[in-house]
Amino acid sequence: MPTEDDLPDSLEPGESVPPRDEPPAPPSPRGDLRVVSIIAIVTGAIVVAWHIFLVSVSAVAEFDQLLWIQLGIWVLALVSFVTGILSLNARMARELAAAGFIAGVAAFLLSLSIGLFSTAVFLN
Repeated sequence: MPTEDDLPDSLEPGESVPPRDEPPAPPSPRGDLRVVSIIAIVTGAIVVAWHIFLVSVSAVAEFDQLLWIQLGIWVLALVSFVTGILSLNARMARELAAAGFIAGVAAFLLSLSIGLFSTAVFLN
């Protein structure tokens, strides 16, 4: 049985211990949804800008292709909403993900509130 003097000191650095191999870095970081968040923000901003334009110009403008434009805006609002929901899973760039979520929800709610009623008014 070794005596206490024969045992290595636990505070001394290991001199005969070889360094361990580093594991390889992952190819892409998990939870990086910056592109999804940016898509949600951009499409949400387009939807919000359209509805602000629609409300401000609706009294004086006559739109021949309003139904097709509004359908496109609803598709953009749906894309913004879905990508905004996906942004909730972000582990990186959480501020950007929160902005994407807010933009997606705002675009969806504006499309439901203003888009449905303004389209009904224009179609009559």
